[in-house]
Amino acid sequence: MVTSSGAAASPDRVRPLNLPRPIGVTLDERTRQPIALQERNRRHTIERVQDSWEIDDEWWRVPISRRYLQVVLQDGALRTLFYDRIAKRWFEQAY
Repeated sequence: MVTSSGAAASPDRVRPLNLPRPIGVTLDERTRQPIALQERNRRHTIERVQDSWEIDDEWWRVPISRRYLQVVLQDGALRTLFYDRIAKRWFEQAY
């Protein structure tokens, strides 16, 4: 059992979990597909793209336009990346 911290619960203290974080992605010049990602001064080779999907939403408020890729790295790790078409940047999304 976890011991109570004694802190009062409050809706203004709620924070989102697993926010996307910016990440460096190397693209194949010919196909424009990601071939590697860089994080914390380490390069990880992408073995294959396992799945991809696109989201275009909330055009009536703050638009969202993203291309998601679920990739398998050379070491077998599974990562979810997305390219934000509005910000023109790559991010990793942890679930």
